[in-house]
Amino acid sequence: MKDEMDILKEVASVASAHGSSALSEILGRKITLKLPSISSIDSDSLLESKEANKLVLSVQCKILTGIEGKILFVLEDKSAYKLITLCYKDRKKDETSGFLTEVGMSVIKEVGNIVIGSYVGALSMLLKALIVSSLPALVSAPLYEVLNSAISFKEREYAILISAIFEEEHEEIRGKMYLILTEYGIKKIQEACKKVLDSLGK
Repeated sequence: MKDEMDILKEVASVASAHGSSALSEILGRKITLKLPSISSIDSDSLLESKEANKLVLSVQCKILTGIEGKILFVLEDKSAYKLITLCYKDRKKDETSGFLTEVGMSVIKEVGNIVIGSYVGALSMLLKALIVSSLPALVSAPLYEVLNSAISFKEREYAILISAIFEEEHEEIRGKMYLILTEYGIKKIQEACKKVLDSLGK
């Protein structure tokens, strides 16, 4: 799987570039999105994470075509608040704009949608197939509940964990992205990676 994970890291690199451009354009300041690390983990292990009880905000999309699975962008509550503050830096805002206001929730939903959309777009390029995700849904709950609701226990699923970092001149905010795939979804990605490797003569 090493070569396949290397290819998925390249997908993350492309997604980072696209996401950085989109965020910078929308927010009117230079924002760098980094997706520096990626790892494969069994979905059962996710639910046993030491961070499972932490309150998070999650933007979730179901993958409708191309592969089977779901994709989640997750921020711990403190990181979500920092991201909202970063997005509204140097802008006029009233005293009520904060973490769990309608405005703040909309910010997280939009940023999550950009991150997910950038990754789905890059994955489409890899697979050479149209991958379409559903409209994003925003969920606030402990991480365990967020992951439990996303994982189906009717069939074995796997997750690819991708770290996400937002950087501005004076701020760094960390989050995570989970690509949760069915066995069929894993198979489609493996087939696509094999074609890429074959084209490179590996």
